[in-house]
Formats: sequence, C-alpha cells, structure tokens
Amino acid sequence: MGFFASLVLGLPGVIGKLFDYLGKRSDNSVLTNGQNVTGDTTVAQAQLTAYVEERKVIAAERAAQHLSPWTAWMIPFAFALCMLHFGAIVLDSTFLFHWRVAALPEPYDKMEWAIVMAVIGVTGIAGTVRKIFTR
Repeated sequence: MGFFASLVLGLPGVIGKLFDYLGKRSDNSVLTNGQNVTGDTTVAQAQLTAYVEERKVIAAERAAQHLSPWTAWMIPFAFALCMLHFGAIVLDSTFLFHWRVAALPEPYDKMEWAIVMAVIGVTGIAGTVRKIFTR
C-alpha cells in the first residue's frame, strides 16, 4: 500500500513537470515563428526600399536625358521613324499603293516594336499581368 500511496502522491509532480516541458516547447515554437515573421518583414522592407531607390535612379536619369540637347531628341525621333514605317506598311497593305515597303529584318523588327511600345507605355504590361494572375 505504501508503493501505491507514493505513486498517487508523486503524480502531481510528474504531471507538473510534463506541463512545464510542454509550455517551454510551445514558447520555443512561438519564438521561432515570431523570428520568421520578423525576417519576412525585413526582407519585404528591403525589397521595397531597393525598388524605390531604383525608381529614383531611373527618374534622375530620365531627367538628365531630357535636359541634354544630345539625347532629348533621340527617343521622339526614333518613335517618329518607327511610326512612319508602320504607317507606310499599313497604308501599302490596306489600300494597295504598291509602294513595296518591306518589313525590317529579324532583330530590328523587335527593336522597332519595343520602341513603339515603350513610348506609348505598354512595354511592362505583360510582366505586370503575368505577376497578377500567377499568384
């Protein structure tokens, strides 16, 4: 009977130790998750800061280009040439003027298309749409 009494009287101490262990384990997992969230927040803030700094550099470069007499005319002139070429192709193929306007060869046709899309502001839209709908 003495063994049974010592077992019953010792049971609260064993259960208390078990609860202490489980409490410490829970505290450790909460601490680990808190550190993960803090790390994710820090990475997100660093990415946002880098993006803002990149936009500032791009804006400063564009401002410098617009102020320079050598570079201010380049983009509008390239856009005008591309639009004249596109217009000649469209008019020739639509109204059959027989001007025989040829399309540009392989690497230059994509450059022409990129210039037009960049000037009218459609260049980054495919990547933006892809980012929005892939999540």
